This record gives sequence, C-alpha cells and structure tokens, in this order.
Amino acid sequence: QGRVTPAAFAGRPFLINSFASWCVPCRAEHPVLLDLARSGVPIMGLAYKDDPEATQRFLDELGDPYAAVGVDRDGAYALDLGTSGVPETFVISADGRLVAVVREPLTPETVERVIRPALQQGATPG
Repeated sequence: QGRVTPAAFAGRPFLINSFASWCVPCRAEHPVLLDLARSGVPIMGLAYKDDPEATQRFLDELGDPYAAVGVDRDGAYALDLGTSGVPETFVISADGRLVAVVREPLTPETVERVIRPALQQGATPG
C-alpha cells in the first residue's frame, strides 16, 4: 500500500479521522462516519498505533467510510497532526488549512454543530 497524504484530497474540504481497531469509542462513532461518507464527505482514515491486519478486520466488520486509510503504526504522523488520542476528527479546508477539530467520538449532533459548518467554511479559500 502506498503512502496516503492529504495532498490526495487537495481542492476540496475533507476530514481526517484518527481511529484504531482497539478503540471502543471509535466503534461507537463509526455509523456517523459511514453516514458522512454516504452523504459525499471525503474522509481520510488514520489508523493510529494499530496493526494493519486488525485495522482491515475492523473495517471489514463495521464498513469502510474512508476514501483512503493511512496506517500510522508508531503514531508519528498523528503526533505531527496534533492528535492526542482516538477518536479525533480534523476538518481540512480545500486549500489545506485546519478549520476544526473534534477530540471526542462524533455524534449526529456534533456533525451538524461543528463538522458540516466547518466543511462549508473550508470550501472557500481563507
């Protein structure tokens, strides 16, 4: 599997969602991510400190909302991104700016209150 970078999503707002197969709250938020993906929101998954086989089993079991998944076995990329744990979701604007961060499991309410407004804000250059 090649390197996945946010550059692959350039030109439109997208989400980066850090998750792990061992993370119980990640399972709870997963249906929300599936709904976002179905509604056309591009999501990059970042498998945080996870085994690639376990990550694949997790996605096979629960469904795969991600346009791409990066495996961050040692957590180095997540640290660069500013992740403090999982799950976390970052909204990246069309021009590559960080416009919002949710440091808890996503809920439908959080999507409407934080994620969708940030995606709209991120659709236009800042």
